[in-house]
Amino acid sequence: MSPRPQSGRHARLVDPALALLTAVGIAAGPAAVGAPLSWHGTFALGVILGGLLLVRRSRPVPVLVLSAAVLVGYQSAGLFEGGGVWPLSVALFTAALTRPGLASAVAALALAGGLAVQGLDASETLARGGVELLWLALVTAAASSWRQYGRWRAEHRARLLQLEQTRLVEQRLTISREVHDVVAHTLAVVGVHLNVAVEALDDSPEEARAALRTAIAVRSRAMTDLKTFVGELRDVPQHGLESVADLVAQAEAAGLDVRYDTEGDVEALPAAQALTAYRVVQEAVVNTLRHSDAGRLTIQVQAGPQALVVTVTDDGRSAAGFTEGHGLTGMRERVTALGGTLHVDTGGGFAVRAVLPLADHLTGLAP
Repeated sequence: MSPRPQSGRHARLVDPALALLTAVGIAAGPAAVGAPLSWHGTFALGVILGGLLLVRRSRPVPVLVLSAAVLVGYQSAGLFEGGGVWPLSVALFTAALTRPGLASAVAALALAGGLAVQGLDASETLARGGVELLWLALVTAAASSWRQYGRWRAEHRARLLQLEQTRLVEQRLTISREVHDVVAHTLAVVGVHLNVAVEALDDSPEEARAALRTAIAVRSRAMTDLKTFVGELRDVPQHGLESVADLVAQAEAAGLDVRYDTEGDVEALPAAQALTAYRVVQEAVVNTLRHSDAGRLTIQVQAGPQALVVTVTDDGRSAAGFTEGHGLTGMRERVTALGGTLHVDTGGGFAVRAVLPLADHLTGLAP
């Protein structure tokens, strides 16, 4: 999947605009410095390279490779005398968001090929090559900065979501305690008045009726309070594996190539296991965004007859000095509370594997 730094509406506006600017720049740029302008040369090259940019999001690396090949071909045929990198700027930037090393290598090869086929002398080759290499470095640095900004933004949104969910859980616990207090108080008061009514039923019917009326009033007031509390509890959202799609979208928006696979009947999972699995994926995605300079992220959820297995891996660099923070500690506690196991590997990228039992005596436990 391609990086999505903008929304779909913005992409529909930005991509044609970039394609048009590229086509105009390639056609008019050389003419501005006195180079010849021809319909089958610079103009046609601008149309081709600009048109390729319309699919840059779905195929960033193929677009860059094909653009570089077309550019070198036009230079070797003597149809374009411009630079070997700047015409590829947009394609290079897009490819560098996910494959920076490969994108730089393709652009450098295009530059070397373009300089070689143009037959320039040594001094002109060094001068032009130095300027183009500087532009290559600037574009790749800009792509790296944009990629890091996207990851910071996605991580920030994920952390805000975690804080909001923590607040909602605390609110739920508070309401649960209030419900407990109301029920306990009501039962105690109603019990006292029922005992009074039973004892006074024969000797003092009026007193018994007053006690029963008091018990009924207490019960009615308690029912009103309980309806209010239960209504608030229903308003507190609970996440399950269906919410993983939101995490995938956040990771893709940060420039990651995400693959999400499920096996088994994940919709029939108990609420406790589904919620814990979601938390595992959420924390793993946040840690990938924060600690790993990854380009790909793989999320696998396997619902078997005996256990739910959640695996999240990325292809980032090794994090030998990585230590578990509050997020991973909380994730491990959730998994352990359900009788499961959690394994974290930072030797080659970031990998998390959680195994949650689905035995009957565990399905009713809360995370």
